[in-house]
Amino acid sequence: MDSNLNDKESMVARIQQLEHERGELNKDIEQLCMQQAGPGYLAAATRMHFQRTAGLEQEIENLKRQLAARSRDNINLQEELSEAYRIKTQLAELHQAEAAKNMELEKQVKFFHGCVAAAFAERDNSIMEAEKAKEKEESMFQKFDEIQQRLEVLNSDFLEQKRLNDTLQSDLSKNDEQIESFKKVVNKFHEIKQHSLEGFEDTSWDDKCACLLHDSEELWSYNDSSTSKFISAMEEEVETLRNSLDKLQSKIRVGLEIENHLKKKVLDLEKKQVLWYKMVMEGITELHRCHSHYRVQITSLLGEERSHIKSIIDMAEENIKQFDVTSEQNLEPCRIVRLQENEFRDVHMSTDADPDLAPKIIDQGALDTVSHKEGNTSEALAQAMQEKVAALLLLSQQEERHLLERNVNAALQKKTEELQRNLLQVTNEKVKALMELAQLKLEYQQLQDLNAVNDFDKDLSPTP
Repeated sequence: MDSNLNDKESMVARIQQLEHERGELNKDIEQLCMQQAGPGYLAAATRMHFQRTAGLEQEIENLKRQLAARSRDNINLQEELSEAYRIKTQLAELHQAEAAKNMELEKQVKFFHGCVAAAFAERDNSIMEAEKAKEKEESMFQKFDEIQQRLEVLNSDFLEQKRLNDTLQSDLSKNDEQIESFKKVVNKFHEIKQHSLEGFEDTSWDDKCACLLHDSEELWSYNDSSTSKFISAMEEEVETLRNSLDKLQSKIRVGLEIENHLKKKVLDLEKKQVLWYKMVMEGITELHRCHSHYRVQITSLLGEERSHIKSIIDMAEENIKQFDVTSEQNLEPCRIVRLQENEFRDVHMSTDADPDLAPKIIDQGALDTVSHKEGNTSEALAQAMQEKVAALLLLSQQEERHLLERNVNAALQKKTEELQRNLLQVTNEKVKALMELAQLKLEYQQLQDLNAVNDFDKDLSPTP
């Protein structure tokens, strides 16, 4: 465009210079004609003047035609420039719209980043809670191990007590046999006494023992050393039997005290086991509730983000398609107008000295405009593709996070199943403890029966 303006100015200056030279030549010819008034010279001067004037007029006409062509080129270039400015304004508006959309997308991406950070924070909190629950579970397992150790100690004490009770029962059976033999001996001596006194009375066994014990020694002296030795031996044996009976009764009392202590410990263990069972069940239910709550929140958040990102991608693709369509629609009229202008310019400039100069300049401007438009289109497409790739990367990251959350949920589910298995094991051990308690109660009932037998034996024993 600057070259066209310079050519136009140079042509105008050339036309003015030629007109000035023509005027100078006319003046020179007039002066020559006035100086040399001959007829031949005047005709030659006039002919030369006409030839020069015709040449100058021809050159002036050529220059005017070139000036008109340059003016038309200038008008065409101004129209193309206005069209280029109009397209530039349209592209600027599209660029502003895309920039606004990009700002909105950046805000949405920041919001999604905030949501993802919040989801990560919630996930970290859930992991911390799971670790706390695991620590509580480990402490409960430690307490349960301590309880098992205590139960083992109590079982060993119970077995020891059972062994002592078995020995006491064997001793008691032996003492019962000895008491029966002693009863026979007492009955025999009482029969001998009644036979010697020639009187028979039907009295109780305690009265018989009391009567024999209150008799004097002279009454039972038969001037036989063997009989007195036998009686003294029998008395010593009776005394040892009484001492052994007292020892057995004291052992039975100790066994009852131990049994009561074991019952209290078993009751305390049952209460603690019930409390631990409640604590474990509450912890499991709380873990289930937190797990379901976090799973619902994470799935809903991931679904919303996926749908939103999908809508953003669809919107970006639609904008790219619309931009391609509008760019093609804008380029087609420009090409048609340019072709028509080139044809019109070729028709009007066929008689000029350089007819191919203007179409070349116009084609060069058109190529610059098309290359500028294509550059803007490629930049917009590259930016849209970058945004699409960023959205796909964000979607893949969210899918990875979803996979990680699913793995965490599977680990929590596995831990819950392990807790349920432990709870089942604790329940089985509780059933075993209850069965052992029933066995202890049965043995306690047997000990009570033995105590009743001992009380009956005390009632039958002679008073000193």
